[in-house]
Order: sequence, then structure tokens, then C-alpha cells
Amino acid sequence: MHKMELIRVEQSSEATLGIFKADGKAICWMLEEPWQNNKQNVSCIPEGEYEVDYEYSPSKGRALWTIKDVPHRDYVRIHSGNTVDDTEGCPLTGTKPGYLQGKRAVLSSREAFNKLMEATKEWTGPVKIVITNVAA
Repeated sequence: MHKMELIRVEQSSEATLGIFKADGKAICWMLEEPWQNNKQNVSCIPEGEYEVDYEYSPSKGRALWTIKDVPHRDYVRIHSGNTVDDTEGCPLTGTKPGYLQGKRAVLSSREAFNKLMEATKEWTGPVKIVITNVAA
């Protein structure tokens, strides 16, 4: 079984930043909302292990990895974007952390998203993602 990991290394009142791994290999950075008690569209999701499925997103017009069974949440999808203004409670991909217009960001998001999709393009069957916080 393939495994994704999101290891959160920075958490603030602005954003949550982590490293994304696929089968143990670091692929990209990810940016999420700050922790807001798991509220839909404005919070990062709780730490834990979740099933991930590759499914079509009507709003993005393409298939994306969707994190399933997040308590009280729907449509948590990994996609491109730069700041929390782009997340809607979803993890965003980036090649490196930085700032855009004074906001915490991930940069070169589409490039990182394409790298993630390339690394997982042949994955089938059950996939798990483990999300852990190492930052205080």
C-alpha cells in the first residue's frame, strides 16, 4: 500500500506549513489554514491517518487527491495555490515556503502540484495519508 505523509513543521495564527512525502520521499511543501478547531473552509484538518482517493473535482475541473473521512468536513482536496486565501481548508502545494503580499505562502505551486501528481500517477488501490504536527 502506498503512503502519503504531511509533516507539519510550522504552525502560527496565519498558516500551517508542512513537508509532503510520497512513499517516504519528500515531494513538496504544503500550506494549510491555521488550526481553527477543524472548522470547514477555515482550519487545517486534525492530525491523524486518513484514506486518500483520486477523484474528480468539479470546482477544479480535474481529478485530485481527496482526503476522506475528515470529521465534519467534505471535499478536502490537495491542490495548487499560494496563501490561505486559496485553501478553503485544503492543503496547497509549493516548491518552497515564502511570503506573498506579506502573507505566509508556498511558492511555485503549480510546479509542485505537477511534481506530486507525477510521483503518484500510477498509484491505485487504497492510499493512506498520515498527518503529524512536529511544530509547537
